[in-house]
Amino acid sequence: MALFEKQFTEIRDFLKQREGTSAYREFVHAAPASWPSGMRRSVVLAQDMAVELGSPQEESSSCLIWHDDPARVRDGHITLIGPDIGESTGKGLPFGKVVLVAADGFNEENSYDRYRELDGVRYDLDLKGYMMRAVSQYQREWSRVSAEAVKDGFSFGVLGGSLIDALRRKEYVRAVEVIFVTASRGDVSGLVPIADGAMRIIGALNKMLQELEFDCDTCDNTDVCNDVAELRSMREKLMKKGETGHGR
Repeated sequence: MALFEKQFTEIRDFLKQREGTSAYREFVHAAPASWPSGMRRSVVLAQDMAVELGSPQEESSSCLIWHDDPARVRDGHITLIGPDIGESTGKGLPFGKVVLVAADGFNEENSYDRYRELDGVRYDLDLKGYMMRAVSQYQREWSRVSAEAVKDGFSFGVLGGSLIDALRRKEYVRAVEVIFVTASRGDVSGLVPIADGAMRIIGALNKMLQELEFDCDTCDNTDVCNDVAELRSMREKLMKKGETGHGR
């Protein structure tokens, strides 16, 4: 399913523009991450913190999108644009995160539920010294890393690898790639329109599935459906199911 074809292209363009700069690095996550568990008690207080990622004082952008073609996702790759966690010279870093997933079996009925399941994996990460502080509906993600964790070597390699491992456990996931951006507020801001476009598609998908409402004249998402051929196709399939009485 190629709902996010435009966003995949935009992300590749974003990376290409920064590839070759001193801020750009790539890692390949091969072995399963071995960072110790926080035992569901990993609270990082301000006095114990080494760095905050994407706090309200910094720029932040986060999104997860999927594709049905595994060739569009570089499985196990982690790209970092900017300083790693242990290289931060201050208490805060702007934070951008993009998760690319290749998956099988997404269709007009299960796509939104599967998106929620995949996006929810980030809340389940249980890493000692790492705490997700808050996530908002505006695609912002705010987290903390303790000084002890940084001393022990916590990095975006650990965070990205743990996320890749967790997503790969879903039976329908074929490949996962993670991109982190901490170079500057401007670099993170470059991800915001990509994330906004993705969330508009997800919002339109949710509206179709939850409300089963297809009156395009009164819908705020008409322009999105008109721009995304796959979304139009899904809408038409749902309409036909509704007309024949075989909807959910």
